[in-house]
Amino acid sequence: MSTQDATRKDPENSDRRSIDRREFLKLGATGAALSPAIAAPMIISGSARPAAQPAPGGAPLPAIPTPADLASDKLVHHFRDLFNPPLANNEWGCLQAAKSVSGITAIAFPPFICCGVPEMPFSPGNLITCEIFMNGQVLTSFPPPAGEVAYTWYPHQIVRETVAQGIRFTTETFMPSKQQSAAELITVKNESHERRTLSLGFDMRAGVAVQREKSWLGAASSEGDNKITASDSHGCVIFASQHSQAVSVQGISPLPVRIERGRMLVSEISLNPGEARTFHYINAIGEGVEATLDLYDRQQAGFEKLHKENQQQCASLLRSAFTPGNSEFSGHLPQLITSNRELWKLYHTGFMNILVNRRISPASTYGPAYTTIPHFCPTLSFIWDAMLTSLSLSLLDPQALRGMLENWMIQDMHQHLATDYVTGEGVGPWYAVNDMGILRCAHDYLRVTGDMAWLDKTIAGKPAVEHLVDHALYWKSLDKLGHGLADYGKLDDLLEVVSTWLHEVAAMNAGNVYGMRFVAALLERRGDSTRAAQLRSEAKDLAARINAQLYVEGKGWWKAGQPDGTFNEVRHCYDLLTVLDTMVDDLSEKQKKEISGFFWSELHTPLWMHALSPGDVDATWNLRADHSWLGAYTAWPSMTAKGLYKIDQPTRVATWLKGLAKSANQGPFGQAHIVESIFPTENGGAFKCPLDQPYGNDWCCVSGGSFADLVIDTIFGAELTLYEGVRVKSHLADFDPTARLVNVQYQGKKFDVTRDGAKLA
Repeated sequence: MSTQDATRKDPENSDRRSIDRREFLKLGATGAALSPAIAAPMIISGSARPAAQPAPGGAPLPAIPTPADLASDKLVHHFRDLFNPPLANNEWGCLQAAKSVSGITAIAFPPFICCGVPEMPFSPGNLITCEIFMNGQVLTSFPPPAGEVAYTWYPHQIVRETVAQGIRFTTETFMPSKQQSAAELITVKNESHERRTLSLGFDMRAGVAVQREKSWLGAASSEGDNKITASDSHGCVIFASQHSQAVSVQGISPLPVRIERGRMLVSEISLNPGEARTFHYINAIGEGVEATLDLYDRQQAGFEKLHKENQQQCASLLRSAFTPGNSEFSGHLPQLITSNRELWKLYHTGFMNILVNRRISPASTYGPAYTTIPHFCPTLSFIWDAMLTSLSLSLLDPQALRGMLENWMIQDMHQHLATDYVTGEGVGPWYAVNDMGILRCAHDYLRVTGDMAWLDKTIAGKPAVEHLVDHALYWKSLDKLGHGLADYGKLDDLLEVVSTWLHEVAAMNAGNVYGMRFVAALLERRGDSTRAAQLRSEAKDLAARINAQLYVEGKGWWKAGQPDGTFNEVRHCYDLLTVLDTMVDDLSEKQKKEISGFFWSELHTPLWMHALSPGDVDATWNLRADHSWLGAYTAWPSMTAKGLYKIDQPTRVATWLKGLAKSANQGPFGQAHIVESIFPTENGGAFKCPLDQPYGNDWCCVSGGSFADLVIDTIFGAELTLYEGVRVKSHLADFDPTARLVNVQYQGKKFDVTRDGAKLA
C-alpha cells in the first residue's frame, strides 16, 4: 500500500502532506531527536492515545486504578529515532521492547539473562529476539510507514502496532506473573483490498546465561556460544548454555511449516481482505533442557489462559496496593479521591515507578526488594534512590524497606553504592549520600510504622539505633582539612556527571545537619538527653559553617571547597533541593529569596527543569541528562518542588507541577527527562531520556516514586511525625480543595487527610 493510499484510508490524517526530499533532509539534519515532528501517524488513527478525563460534573477519578487507567499515551516512533522503548516486568524480572513491533531484548530473570550483551569481539550489543521477517525481509526495513511503530505501555503489557504494505501487525508483550518466561500475542491482519499470501519468519536469539557469583552492576553479559537445537515437533528453538545449565526455549504456535538456518521459524499464511491471524510466542527460561521444554509446552498449550490471567493478576495487584490488610504487600498506599487529573497523574505515576521495580524473586537473599533501574542494574538497590521515595515505600511495603535497611547495615556501605539481591552483597564504589540515605529510610520507616522496638534489634553485632548514630556522625571522619566540613571525595562518589562538584559540597554536609537532628530525637526519647543535646548543638554549628563557607552571597547557589583551599561555584539543583529539604530553618530570608530567584531564572522550564544551569562553567563536561543542563533526574523536579513550597508562592509552584504532570503521559517517569527546549515534547510532555549515549538513562527509576511522596507530604501536607501525630499543612487549593487521602496508615492507625487536617478513618 502506498503512502498516498494510507493517508486516503485515514480521514483523521487527510490534511497531512508528504514531506518532500529537501524538507526531509533539512529535518534529518537537525538530528534524530526531532523525529516526533515528522512521524506522521499513518499506522494508527491519531498520533496519541488520549488520556482518560474526569467524568462530567467533576466526578472523582479512580481511587484504585485499573491497568487501562495507568496506560501511557500511544507513542509513535520511527526506527531511526532516539527513543527509549518501554519495559515489561513481573515479580521476578523484566525485559525491554526493541525498536520494532515484535522484538524484545535484555530479558533478565536474575540470576538468568537472555538477549543481553554477548561477551565477544565486536559485540553487537543487546541481542534481539522475535523479530519478524515478511517475505524474506526484516519488517522494519520496509518502506514507510513500516519503520514507524506505535507503542502503548500498560502495567501488565506493551502493545505495539505497525503497518507494512497493507498488513497490520499488532503485538501484546507480557511476562506471566511469577514465571520465568516472556510471552507475546502477535496479530497479523490484511488491511488491503486483495487476498495476500505471506511468508512470515520469526527470528530467534538468546545468548542465555546464568550469573550467580558476581553482582549485576551494569547489564549482565550473555553468552555468544549457546548450543542451538531446532525442534520441528515442538515448533521451537532450544538455546543451551555451554557453561551452565541455563536454557531458553523459544517458539511460536501454530507450529511453523519449517525452521530455517536453525533459528528462523517460518509460517506461510493467506489472508482475505480484513482477515487476521494470531501467533503465540513463548520464551521459557530455566535450568535443564527437559524441564524448560516442559515449561514451554505447558505455556503454549495454555496461552490464552495465561494471557487473560496476566491482566487479571495485574488488576488484583493494583487493588492490593491500595487496600489495608492485603496479602501482596506488608502495607498499602492511601487511596487518592480527586477529580483533578494532574494531581491524580503525579500520584499514580509515582506509584508505578515503584511497582515496576518491585521484585519478590525466589533468588533474593534478603526477601522482597525494590531495585533502582531495572534494565541496566536489574538486581541492585541503591540507597540514594530508595531514600528519595522512602515515604511511599514505608507506607506500601515497610517490611521490604526494613529488610533492605538491615542488609545495608550488614554490608559496609561506606565502600559501596548498592546491594545486589542475588548475592546479598554490597557492590560498586561508595556513594557519599549513603549515610543520609540510610537515615532517611530509617526515619520514614519509624514514623510510618511506629516500630521503635526495631531500634533495639541487634544487627551485625550492635543495636540498630547505634548504627544510626554511627551514620549520623561518620562525616567527622571525613573532615580531612579541619574546616568542620566533610570532604566527600571525587566524581565517582558524588553525581558522576559534574566535574566541579567535588570534595566539600553543601548538599552532603547539609544531610549531616539533618542526620544529627533526627538521631538526637531518637536518643532524647530513649532518655539519652545529654547525647541528644550535643548532637543538636553540633548540627546548629555545622549548618552555620555551611552557610558561612559554602553559600555564594547574592546568587542563590553554592560552592564546593577544594583541598587546595579554593572553591568551585556550582549551579546545580542538588545543593538547592537538599539544603531546602534538610536545613531550611537555618537559612535567612535573604537566602531563601535568592535561592528562589536562582531556580526560576536558571533551572526552571515549564515542563521539566535543568539539573545544572546552562550558565554553569561545567555545562560542557558531560551530557548525561540526569545531572546536566540537558534535563534532570526523575526525582529532582519533585524534590525541588517540595523545597520551593517552603520558600515560595504556592500557586507558582503548583503551576509548574501541573506542567510536570504532562510527562506522565509516557508511562512511569524515566530515570531522566530532557527539557523541552532541547528535545521536542512527547505528546505535550518532556521527552523521556533515551538509553543511547551520551544521554544514557534507563526507561524507569524507582525514585520517580518521589512524586507520590510529594502528593502525600507536600501537596496534601501530611507530616507523619515520629512522636507527635499527624500534622497537616495543605497546598491543595491550587489542585483540588476537596481532595482526600483515605486510609493513610500511621503507627497502627488509619487516617483520612483533607485540607482541614487528619481524622481517624
